[in-house]
Amino acid sequence: MKVLIKDVDEKLYRMLKAKASIEGISVSEAVNEAIKLWLLNKDLDRMMVIKSKEFWDAVNEGKYALFCDGNLIGGFESEEDMIKEAKKYKKCYALSKKWLTGEGELPGVF
Repeated sequence: MKVLIKDVDEKLYRMLKAKASIEGISVSEAVNEAIKLWLLNKDLDRMMVIKSKEFWDAVNEGKYALFCDGNLIGGFESEEDMIKEAKKYKKCYALSKKWLTGEGELPGVF
């Protein structure tokens, strides 16, 4: 997908381009990696308030853990089932080991 990003700091872009070259990757790959890290960090900052042992057990078991409106909803075997259930609530946090290892989508807030 082609995307035009406006108002990028010129110095930061030059540094990014140089670093990507040193790493042997394209600027697009570097930007994708930066976006993933930024999203993951934002979501993990929010999820650190989840102190439910059952939530983290579900994540460790490889399930799609869902925490909505301040309550554990459960661990789901499929991403589709988890998303279907999440639509019933106002604000949900979801996490899966698969997302953290680069499989599927990134963890998110629904």
